[in-house]
Amino acid sequence: MRRWIKLVAALYPRSWREEFGDEFSALLDEVKPRWRVLGNVLGGAITMQITDGTNWWKPVVAMAIVGVIVAGGMSFTAAPHYVSSAVVSVTPQSDPVRPTSSQMLRERTAAHIAEMETQILSRTELSTIINDPRLLLYTDELRRKPLEDVIAQMRHDIRIQARPSAAGDLAPVVFSISFSYPDQVKARAVVVLLADKFKERNSLNNMYKADAYLGFWGDMSTVNHAKPAPPPPLGEIVGLVDVTNLPTQSKELGQLVYMACGLGVGLLLGLFALAAMRRPRVVWQLSGFAVAGFVLAGTASFLIPNRYTSTAVMQITSAAITEDPLAPLPAAPSTAEFLHQIEPEILNSQTLSMIIQDPRMNLYSEERAKKPREEVVRNMLANDLRIEALGPASGTNGAVSAFSISFSYYDRFKAQQVVEILMDKFDETYYAKQRSDAAQMSDAARQITQRREGGQLDVLDIASLPILPVKPNRWMIAVMGLVIGLLLGSLRLAVRRSPSPGLQIA
Repeated sequence: MRRWIKLVAALYPRSWREEFGDEFSALLDEVKPRWRVLGNVLGGAITMQITDGTNWWKPVVAMAIVGVIVAGGMSFTAAPHYVSSAVVSVTPQSDPVRPTSSQMLRERTAAHIAEMETQILSRTELSTIINDPRLLLYTDELRRKPLEDVIAQMRHDIRIQARPSAAGDLAPVVFSISFSYPDQVKARAVVVLLADKFKERNSLNNMYKADAYLGFWGDMSTVNHAKPAPPPPLGEIVGLVDVTNLPTQSKELGQLVYMACGLGVGLLLGLFALAAMRRPRVVWQLSGFAVAGFVLAGTASFLIPNRYTSTAVMQITSAAITEDPLAPLPAAPSTAEFLHQIEPEILNSQTLSMIIQDPRMNLYSEERAKKPREEVVRNMLANDLRIEALGPASGTNGAVSAFSISFSYYDRFKAQQVVEILMDKFDETYYAKQRSDAAQMSDAARQITQRREGGQLDVLDIASLPILPVKPNRWMIAVMGLVIGLLLGSLRLAVRRSPSPGLQIA
């Protein structure tokens, strides 16, 4: 023990050791070496190093080094993530019966990829994959978080990116699918599953459109005693090009990132310890203001009512049948075009006022008692209601064909009900407009509309029932209170210092 105490004594500043080193050695020979003596000597060395004006940087550097070492050790305990990827190709098919330009074929293929992406990455599909008994993904996260948050995490772990395609008019559209997960086997299994879902979805879409085409034009031929219609248009071919055999480890949070974070934290702690030793009263005052601001702001945040957000996703799919059997199938209209035509008829003041004043909903009762109805509707559109287009994740330049409807409110059940009402109104308005347009067209167009064989408005994700509030962010409010407390504490110290030169700083 005596040897350890002498080693620790070497941490004292050189000037102190030169002046008091002999006396310290003589004193050490007279006392009985114990752990308490070792602790006292170590504490004195740290204090001397901090209070010595010429060596202030030493404890800061020491804390930074300790932070790097601790963070580097923690990096070995963090679960590694492995990234598995696959390459998928979607090849357009030319139709000799219905000649179409290569450019239009590629545009339609990109639009179909966007449709399939939206369907496969929907909340319904991803929840099925997460709960698959063969995979059992995110088991730890499901114990701590609601399913909605786990699905959002899985979307973050999935990446779909367009890749350069080969030259040529009918060259396949190529994109990669990757998934990051702590388990190598499960990462690869999910990627294979997602690639298979693209193939299955494409086959089902082609089969559905062919069956609808043959059924409709077969009936029309029977009614009109016409010759049989030509065969249905050809669909795209989806192929799996490549799958990684052994997933590679992700480098998102490597040792260098951990060590850099540890360096920053160590420097901050070292500077704080230095300030606490040199100006203890100032540090304690600032800390008191910061803690008071944190507690007051955090407590005040509970006075703000919770707000819950419900979300649903709808998709416009391309028509399975055209008015002319020899005409190629068009791509689905873009969401921008769709919303430009439909949204004004739904998000007008009259419709939203009916929803707000519905006795079953009775929304914004307090606001309606103080403000005009038009202002309440404007606030609803500006703050609580969102309708947003969802672009393709792969970046294949396909027409955006899906959109989300979300609504935030104090009551989570009413938030869900409003989204459901808006979904019904979109559906009613869309098909009413189709019937109105078909009334001025041919008999075939009217039949297509009546059978709903044209473009479809489908529900991909039903309105969610939110579990956790999205607002207020109480932690953020508390941190803002902490920052304001520090600013007020600094201002108070500055004011106390400024009145007269003779006034001492506490």
